[in-house]
Amino acid sequence: MTNANRRQWIILLNLAAIFILPLAASWTMYTLQPFEKRGGLEHGELITPVEKVPVAGLSTLDGEPVDASLFQGKWTLLYHVPAGENQAGCDADCRALMDTLRRVRLAQDEGMRAVQRVLLEPAGTGRPADFDQGLQVLESNQWPLARGSVYIVDRQGYLVLRYDAGFDPQGLLKDLERLLRLAGEG
Repeated sequence: MTNANRRQWIILLNLAAIFILPLAASWTMYTLQPFEKRGGLEHGELITPVEKVPVAGLSTLDGEPVDASLFQGKWTLLYHVPAGENQAGCDADCRALMDTLRRVRLAQDEGMRAVQRVLLEPAGTGRPADFDQGLQVLESNQWPLARGSVYIVDRQGYLVLRYDAGFDPQGLLKDLERLLRLAGEG
């Protein structure tokens, strides 16, 4: 093999390395997926497909049915107490969570006027002990969504994000700040 042939092979191998190696590396990364996939910047679970808050079966503590307009015009932090065996309603953990949701709302500064909090208790648990005045307490006979989860509901009454039990309140705070800022309310 002559020097000219050797140079031609070296040039050909270099060109192949320049064009083929990046394709091979990207294909390998795509098929192996060694990194954690993340859907977006949100900390909660984005609810897809979009659905309205199910108001069927919701009632006030006085037994009046709840109108869908309750969830319109304001962002809502919604929590449904999981029905326990003793139907105790909002226990100490629930009260701590309600305090956390109150603090998340207050942390929005001027945007807090655009946020309301709703607590859904299982029907028949009786009137809960006193909460702060800003918390709306409702009863639910049938709740088709995950109990024990916190939901963010937008101003039109659509469920946006869901947070499972044990979520990081800082994540909820950041998500709500982002939503309010994007809506021009924060």
